[in-house]
Amino acid sequence: MNWALRDPVRFLREQDEFEKLLKEEQWLRGLTWRVDPTLMLEVEIDLDIHGSSYPARLTYPDLFPETPAYIRPRDPTGSWSAHQYGSGGVLCLEWRADNWDSRITGADLVRSAYRLLSTERNPHGPAEVPSVHELTQGQEVRTSEHRFVCTPDFMSMVGSATNQSTTRLHTRTILHKKTSIGFVSRFEQGDSMQEIAELPKGVTSSGPLFTWRRDGNLLKNETFDLPISVSSVDELAAVIEAAGFLDTVLLLKKSGDRLVLLVGREPESLQVFAVSIDENQALQEYSVILPEQFFQRLHAEHQQLPEIRVGIVGLGSLGSKIAVSLARSGIRKFLLIDDDVLTPGNLCRHELSWAAVGMHKAEAVREALTLVAPAMEIDVRLHRVAGQESALGAATALKDLTSCDLLIDATANPEVFLRLSSVARVSRRPMCWGEVFAGGFGGLIARARPHIDPHPAAVRAAILRHLETLPAAPFQREQDYNVRGPEPAIAYDGEVTEIAAALTRLALDLALKRNPSAFPHSVYLIGLRKEWIFSQPFDTYPIDVAGEGWDPAATQLFTDEDRAKVIKLLLHIAAEEHDVNAGAST
Repeated sequence: MNWALRDPVRFLREQDEFEKLLKEEQWLRGLTWRVDPTLMLEVEIDLDIHGSSYPARLTYPDLFPETPAYIRPRDPTGSWSAHQYGSGGVLCLEWRADNWDSRITGADLVRSAYRLLSTERNPHGPAEVPSVHELTQGQEVRTSEHRFVCTPDFMSMVGSATNQSTTRLHTRTILHKKTSIGFVSRFEQGDSMQEIAELPKGVTSSGPLFTWRRDGNLLKNETFDLPISVSSVDELAAVIEAAGFLDTVLLLKKSGDRLVLLVGREPESLQVFAVSIDENQALQEYSVILPEQFFQRLHAEHQQLPEIRVGIVGLGSLGSKIAVSLARSGIRKFLLIDDDVLTPGNLCRHELSWAAVGMHKAEAVREALTLVAPAMEIDVRLHRVAGQESALGAATALKDLTSCDLLIDATANPEVFLRLSSVARVSRRPMCWGEVFAGGFGGLIARARPHIDPHPAAVRAAILRHLETLPAAPFQREQDYNVRGPEPAIAYDGEVTEIAAALTRLALDLALKRNPSAFPHSVYLIGLRKEWIFSQPFDTYPIDVAGEGWDPAATQLFTDEDRAKVIKLLLHIAAEEHDVNAGAST
């Protein structure tokens, strides 16, 4: 009743309007004000409609009149109207949450309830009250414990199936705390089972997410144009038998679990039933979630991204967020390099959750990416770049990076940066990197494009020179990649996410080789709050860089004779090796 204390004038008006209604309308037989145990103000009313009594209760919420009051039966099992949210539920009247006007009174709502019930409950000629319900798919299924998700590829298959046909299916079900979500993973096409290409491998394989596999059958017949209502396995079997699918009826009598999908001439008529046969029989109907109408959600350039391979070194808080965001953007090929293990202390800023604690970060991120999109090609190396590793392991990891189309350093480790910058320079691969400033007040993103910008090490040198011209910076770089680094810097997840998002945008710009680039400068200092050189949140300072180019030969003096001599020596070594191998084979 807080609203009445907050707005006593409105409360007095509500009382006056009810007194007028009681005097004017004979169908209102009783009216009592009361306060419920939770201190909600209510009005108990008795409606006389065509000789029958409808005891109702109007409740004023605490935020009235900014939010609507509501009317429901006093009997919690009362079912009065087709315009009611379940037995004992609230009546859906002319004024609701979607069209509420604070000038509407409780008496107005009672009049609306009377008009609704007197129309629907007229014994001499009940009429249907038009509905203005426009529920979202989420509203329609929110009470459903079992849901079946249809992908566009699957619905296309359903539409192409012929009448009176049976199609074998493989289905998967994900068990959540309150709901089970089913979907088709493979369907019969000719003599083989065809994969649903839209589904990520992470939900169709044995891991990382457990999905319960069941066989199923799609039955298509025009008798299923209209929805069927069945409450047992026997009733479902009778409907299927009447439609002429005797083989499926026999399958329903076998022990085990399976899904039965019924569809008429239109794919949207699909109904899904789960049948379980053991000592008892159980039938469960699934709510069907149809695919959204297709809209192009990404630019046409997105079609280039699946063929671009991105190498990310460092899968900590920054690198993990970048990897997942790139996968959502369209990147499908990754090389992930990190030797570190995810610990509970990492979770304050890492993209992953407790489900991955104890795993190597690179392997855990790979599993996360397999749940984001289909057709992923992800290579992982549990290697510490610039760490105490074998020379062979180091050479192999760096060699693998040369086959990537874009390199990303997410370690904020100078030694790692120097290794990657050398790889980028030798292999002519674009490179970008970033770091979050200790304390989370800002960060830095940078790039180096072959033959456009200075090479990566020269860009970094230019950054350091520029920082020397600024006031002393109150930060050290994040050292998540280092085992024995300084005291961990304090930064919130949102601050790391801001820098990761900026670096992801820069990485996509590089991967797509946009010309002109969306980023006029190669380095940006990004402020997240007022500190150091930043005057406010999102204050950004670009840095112009200049320095040495990408061609190492340009800084060395050698002649054509030197090059010819080297080629001659290499050919001689190769020839001798060939002779040795030939002799061994004979």
